[in-house]
Amino acid sequence: MLNLLQTLAFERIDTAWDGAEAVRRVKQTPLSYSVILMEINMPVLNGLEAALQIRGMGVDVPILALTANALKGDMETYAAKGMNDYIEKPVHRNHLLQVLWKWMGA
Repeated sequence: MLNLLQTLAFERIDTAWDGAEAVRRVKQTPLSYSVILMEINMPVLNGLEAALQIRGMGVDVPILALTANALKGDMETYAAKGMNDYIEKPVHRNHLLQVLWKWMGA
């Protein structure tokens, strides 16, 4: 994902190796993010719980789920946890761009 985002000319990309770290990063600098790509299946704290905690801080940045679970009804679960949209795995470049443009206003 990092390589793909870099080839799309994204210059500043922060990474977190687990959901708890993602929450900490957003808490430290909540206004520095234009969009959050949140893996659903992360260690320590999964992406759904991390999204809930970020929303609980009042952060209104778009959160996009990265998931292989894109079955009917899954998006409703993600939305209930505070996510705005999702990107299916395997990630296709054009779909990633489409979703990012939608939420970043590009």
